[in-house]
Amino acid sequence: MLQFLLNLHSAMAPIILTLGAASLIAGLALLYSRRRSAATESATGSRATIFRILLAATAAGGVLQAIFGLLLVFQGCQPRENLHYVYGIIVLAAIPVAYVYSDQKEVRRDIIIMSIAAVAIIGAVIRGLATGPGGVCH
Repeated sequence: MLQFLLNLHSAMAPIILTLGAASLIAGLALLYSRRRSAATESATGSRATIFRILLAATAAGGVLQAIFGLLLVFQGCQPRENLHYVYGIIVLAAIPVAYVYSDQKEVRRDIIIMSIAAVAIIGAVIRGLATGPGGVCH
């Protein structure tokens, strides 16, 4: 069971990294498309939908990653560095916190805030990969 949890926790990192990068790219594409004419309104709508889906998938991945990590801690496992927990909290909380700061009225501002959350997740996953592996389980 322990090895299974370790494998799940390890496998989630590249998935979240990919989803975070895709969210960032979708956010940037949405920002760019909104600057163009209103004639592309249907394309902008579909880009917004894709952006929302990717953000939700990234957040869901962060929740799963946190659950697997907590289960490992309850099993007596510790990451190589305690800073790993901070990066895990960033991955878990970035999108919900960004959503709270977005007012759902200024679309451009909200896209920028959510794209910054995606950047934070990308950075936290990379740093988490640098601080977690090599830990110990008792």
